[in-house]
Amino acid sequence: MMNKEMIHRMKIAGEYQKKAIRALFPKEMDEHLDVIEKELKMMVMEAATGLLKEYNKSDTCRDEQSREQTSKVKKVDIV
Repeated sequence: MMNKEMIHRMKIAGEYQKKAIRALFPKEMDEHLDVIEKELKMMVMEAATGLLKEYNKSDTCRDEQSREQTSKVKKVDIV
């Protein structure tokens, strides 16, 4: 219950922040601010995607290493 309430409060705080930033600029700047907001969202998503990919790569490497360490079977190449 507390987590839902906290998330709701954070959303409201974010809306107030957005309104405060927009209040600093003239009304004619609204379109520019919309574009900047869209670009920032895309940048955050790209960064998050990159981090998740790196995290998954490191997990995969760790899993392979642990399998190699626990495995009693050795790979043999026949030439």
